[in-house]
Amino acid sequence: MFNLTTQEKKVLIVLSIFAILGLTVSGYRNYIARPQIEVVPTQLKSAEADYQVLFKQRRTVNINIADANELEILPNIGPALAKRIVDYRNAHGRFLFKEDLMKVKGIGHNKFDEIKEYICLE
Repeated sequence: MFNLTTQEKKVLIVLSIFAILGLTVSGYRNYIARPQIEVVPTQLKSAEADYQVLFKQRRTVNINIADANELEILPNIGPALAKRIVDYRNAHGRFLFKEDLMKVKGIGHNKFDEIKEYICLE
């Protein structure tokens, strides 16, 4: 029927073996070694997800009246920086503009850009 040389027959046999091996591995991965679905408790959500939930409920933090704990919910504001914000506000009075927050040591342009949509002065 087909007039194949010995070398062509060997190549077809090798290709057939590779095809069978590939199908075997694919079947094993899809049907036998399925990854287990892992349920992650809600306490282990990422910080970013927690921020999103928080700010859907309460859009902004008033930096003129918030205490250190409330300020810590802002992105990348830890306890030390929150305390510096409160100390600065107590020493210099209320913030008149959002940008005045950059006068606090540790808040530069980049950090301010991250939190400016989450703060207000009301």
